[in-house]
Amino acid sequence: MTSFITLKEEILDHNLCTSCGLCAAVCPKGLLSMSSDSVPLPIFQGIEELAMDSCGSCTLCTEVCPGYDTGVMESELRIFGRNRSESERWTGVYISTHQLSASDPEILGRAAAGGAGTILAITALEEKVADAVIVVGRDEEKPWVPKAFIADSVDKIIECAQTSYCITPNLHLLNDSRYERIGIIGVPCQIQGINKLLNLPEDTPTSFLASKVAFTIELGCASNTSLAGTEHLIAGILGVQLEDVLFMRYREGEYPGQFVVRTRDGKEHSLPFYRLVEEFKKFKTFRCLSCPDWWSGIADISISDGDPNIFDSSKTGVSVKASSTVMVRTAMGAKLIELARRRNAIELVDYTFDNNLGLERKRQRYRSYAAQGDRKIPLAPGRDMKYSQILSDDEVIRNGIGTEQNRTANKI
Repeated sequence: MTSFITLKEEILDHNLCTSCGLCAAVCPKGLLSMSSDSVPLPIFQGIEELAMDSCGSCTLCTEVCPGYDTGVMESELRIFGRNRSESERWTGVYISTHQLSASDPEILGRAAAGGAGTILAITALEEKVADAVIVVGRDEEKPWVPKAFIADSVDKIIECAQTSYCITPNLHLLNDSRYERIGIIGVPCQIQGINKLLNLPEDTPTSFLASKVAFTIELGCASNTSLAGTEHLIAGILGVQLEDVLFMRYREGEYPGQFVVRTRDGKEHSLPFYRLVEEFKKFKTFRCLSCPDWWSGIADISISDGDPNIFDSSKTGVSVKASSTVMVRTAMGAKLIELARRRNAIELVDYTFDNNLGLERKRQRYRSYAAQGDRKIPLAPGRDMKYSQILSDDEVIRNGIGTEQNRTANKI
């Protein structure tokens, strides 16, 4: 059986593809590419029958795929020398945790939260830790469509500042021959794929790709959304024709930000952030909904919004300081933080991480799918702590994470 047929039968047919694009990067014959659909999937290039025969004994696309086997436990042993404990199930192994805000007002203003990913990427470039950084920005011709870039300038990184709440393949860019050391900012499944690549033996044909990975930064992810979700906000909720969109950001303006669309006639249309959370629930893939990780726990640094309940803050209009929660996991992560601190590029405060609404949503959804037991779902990185009940997504959002019940039952 060829590698792609295995990938199709074990991953694609079970709706477990993360759309990360790593399979396209590792294919030694360049037979795979990512589709341009609302939910991009790997496709054959050229005649399908010939491409399948060309796989031969190669199994690289299935070996690095994080769709079912995320490889977290193997990656933890390589990185930390141990696996996470049961109490670390949803946080992973880490060195320290902080609240971080970029010192530069321009960067802070462009970011969704504290600008951690942006300022650390800039630091990595200017301190020669990496030649370029894989980031996600907007398509120039279709500003509502996300697009991955390999950024080698500070201006490009700032242009791509701010989280994109939309499924975007990015790991295929690792194959760019112009750069020897590439930093990667991505969501947990993408970081898991990269680490599965790093777990392969050194004599594997992909070793040259693995050697390019300079550092990894992951974004806490409650679940990503298909492009159709963003188009629904623009056309279905705001009543704006997609072809009229000139500018779009998910979190523009004063923290926590608003979904903003500017049209060619000079008008601005907006929605409060909490509306995105409510509407995007209709546009999730099965892989995202059944994902076992809010953070993969195997990046050099994990970051999230500094506000543990941004939904509630947006809905009630509570204003808090824009910041990012930063969890440092490795020596490389600590190095990036220290370099940024020495440059006076960040404001850093020690912080004890407790929980996050996005994490709690992810945790309860995964528990629900695991309890049903009727579908193939991604493997969890260890055992979950005991719990008395499974809450629906609506219940988690409604209850929040600040009640005594949640502090007692769901404390991490």
